[in-house]
Amino acid sequence: MNQDVDLAFPTEEVKKEGIKYGIYLGIISLVISIVSMYVLVNSTDFKTGSMVTGVVSFVLMIALSAYFAVLLRRVAGGFWNFSQALKGIFVMLAITVIVSTVGGALFNFANPEPQQIVFDKTINLTIETMESIGADDDLIDKQVADLEKQRDELREFSIGQNLKGLGVALIMYFIFALILAAILKRERPAFLMVPRDLDRQDGEGQSKPDGE
Repeated sequence: MNQDVDLAFPTEEVKKEGIKYGIYLGIISLVISIVSMYVLVNSTDFKTGSMVTGVVSFVLMIALSAYFAVLLRRVAGGFWNFSQALKGIFVMLAITVIVSTVGGALFNFANPEPQQIVFDKTINLTIETMESIGADDDLIDKQVADLEKQRDELREFSIGQNLKGLGVALIMYFIFALILAAILKRERPAFLMVPRDLDRQDGEGQSKPDGE
């Protein structure tokens, strides 16, 4: 009788599906970013618009990431320990970051005007906000100069700048992956032991002797 337990974790399948889900999430994230940008470009109240789009985008990405992570756990058979969950989820989120970052950089390179308009509105809002709280002119000038520098850098497609942004995003998403893995980990109960050779058992649950 052979009752070897087949509890091998489907690493390759989880990785493959994680990449696929990451591409889906990356495209969704890119679309959300582009839509948010155009909403801000056409917004008459930039402060309120930026708050609303920021909150909506954040909540959507959190919810969608959790949803796809749950789907990924199903691919794993419904059970994975913390390490397995972290690896699977981070692969998915890393692909998400790469797709959305590269896609966003290419979009802004091909059509830089919307991003520049949003940056100009951000600079104006910064000035108004700092003046309203009585900030010194020197401090305001420094803050505006920093923002203008960032705006000017975005006008030129810089691989180094994009890689830097990608690195920061990967660190943040790794922390998010840690949180999701801690929440979604599910250890396989000891009683869920599935024999490999179930077809060798008779209808009464008794194993058939070899050669019968």
